[in-house]
Amino acid sequence: TWSSYEPEEKGIVVACASIHGNTKRAMQKFVEILKEKGEEHVVFFDLARDDMAEAIACAYRYDRLVLAGATYDASLFPCMEDFLYHLKIKNFQNRRVALVENGTWAPGAAKEMRAAVEAMKQMTVLEPVVTIRSALNEDSRNAMEQLAGKLVG
Repeated sequence: TWSSYEPEEKGIVVACASIHGNTKRAMQKFVEILKEKGEEHVVFFDLARDDMAEAIACAYRYDRLVLAGATYDASLFPCMEDFLYHLKIKNFQNRRVALVENGTWAPGAAKEMRAAVEAMKQMTVLEPVVTIRSALNEDSRNAMEQLAGKLVG
């Protein structure tokens, strides 16, 4: 299984890079939405605080990945950048990926995450990309509901 880069089992890893906590709170709500839609295996990682090696191992275990990153200095928060770098050098591939970005003035994290994912083999980026403007609101929650339907369905 490992040499073919195929997932070991069905499930979703939510990898979150939150600076002040708003992205983390939004993704914790997203985990609830995924479970309400019937997803049994959802694992959440706060990349700024949780073990990076464990997050990478779970990304390999499960067949779907959610990348949720805060925009930081017009790019990615460094822990998300590090997570994506590790996936790249380990030849991560064959997954469906959802993108969620958070940025108050000029959200740009999704663009950076998409570029990293598209450089990997056989990766499918799901639409819509969810944009959160500082904190979760009705529009971004509705977009998360739509995205969750595509991840679970």
